[in-house]
This record gives sequence, structure tokens and C-alpha cells, in this order.
Amino acid sequence: MTLAYNKEGSGDRTILCITGLNGHASFWTNFRQALADTCTIISFDQRGCGDNRDVAGEHTLAEIVADTIDVLDDAGVDRAIVIGHSMGGVITQCLALDHPERVRAAVFSGTFCTFDWYMQNTNNLRQEILDKVGTEACARFSAVLAMPGGNVMDERYDLHSRITNVSSKAPDDVIMGRMRAPYGFDRRAELPRIAIPTLVIGAADDLLAPLYQSKAIAELIPGAELEVVDGGHFFVNTRPETYLEKVGAFIMSQPVD
Repeated sequence: MTLAYNKEGSGDRTILCITGLNGHASFWTNFRQALADTCTIISFDQRGCGDNRDVAGEHTLAEIVADTIDVLDDAGVDRAIVIGHSMGGVITQCLALDHPERVRAAVFSGTFCTFDWYMQNTNNLRQEILDKVGTEACARFSAVLAMPGGNVMDERYDLHSRITNVSSKAPDDVIMGRMRAPYGFDRRAELPRIAIPTLVIGAADDLLAPLYQSKAIAELIPGAELEVVDGGHFFVNTRPETYLEKVGAFIMSQPVD
């Protein structure tokens, strides 16, 4: 089955936005709206999330990749500029390596190329809090980890609201399954095979997908561009003008469909 998805705009360049652990297309709302006048933009809620909350799944990387291909097929898109943030960037790597004919250009945003010991330990702690204390405590802790580290009072991130107005956007079993998805992921040896225009963008103050991961991706993919920003893990939304400037320029530099 094909998941419910959003298709906005009617521009000559088609963009596919893939969300991370959160799984909700709403992560991209501001970015989508900013580009809808010049591009066609596709995004989707992943299984167990948002409009697809009632769609059961195993919540593996392979399943998310397959769902993404189904969305492109249903939308009638042969190739797209694919933007993936966090775990969405992992899915983008899988698409570029395993389905290169579907990816015109790639943006790896706040993501990682290996789920190494640091990321495992961070995720293990989040899972332990989820198991022993509950969803709200895990969400509050994750909000602190994701914040812009240089300024706890950053208005764009609104940490106070994030830790005091927590609501579960997905059932606990879905969250648990999605948190397990990246364990064992490591495709560093294959990244030099990617031969499409590539932008890597990471934040210097990102604790969840540290900058060394973005630097490694940029070093391994021939010709990849690297942009370094700040704004914590969710810099797409904490630094929207900067993100739109840098990613938008990359998108508009690509040939039209």
C-alpha cells in the first residue's frame, strides 16, 4: 500500500523531504511553504505517525525506504532532489546507494553515516528513560539534547514550551521500533559510490547527530559540498532563513526536470 502523502507546488524541480525519528511531515511545513511557489514538494508521515498513524509496520530502515519508493511511484515522480534530515538522511543514503535512478541530487541534513558507539549510547539512554519513566520524560530529555547548545534561552527553539507541553505524536511501540531502526547502520565504505550533486549540512552544536558525522559524509562523497550552521539538531526550524538560503541555493542550482 502507498502511504498518504503531501504534494505541493508545481515547479519544474521536484523535491522529496524525508523526516527523521519524529516521522511527521509537519517538520518540513515552513520549508515546504517557502519553496512551493518555485518547486514541487513531496513529504509524508511515516508508518504509525500523523495521517498514517493507523498503518502498522516493522519500522525498519528497509521498510521506510520501500515506503518512500512507493510514494514516488504513486506521485508519478521518476527522480527527485531528496532532502533527508536526521534518520531521514540515513534513508536518503539508502536511496542514493540502492536506488540511484530515483535520486537526482541529495541533501544530507543533520544526519549520520554510522550509528557508532556515541550515538548508540545516547539512544540507549533515551530508550531506558522511555522504558522506565515514560514517553513524556523521554520527550523532555530529547528536547534538551536537541536544543541549540550555545544558548538555552534561544527563542527560535523555545525549550520551555518543548519540555512543559509534551504530547505523544505516536504510540510508544512505534517510537520504540523507530528508535531501534538505525542500530547497525554503517555505509561509510559505500558512500564514495554516490555520484550525484550532494550537499551536506550539519550544526556545530548538534548533540544528536554531531558535526563529525556530517564532515565524514562530505569527505566520503566525491564533490560533496559541506555547510556548517548552528541551531541544535532541529536547525531546519531554529534557523529557517539560513537553512532556506543554503539548501534553496543548492536546489535552484540543479537542472530542471
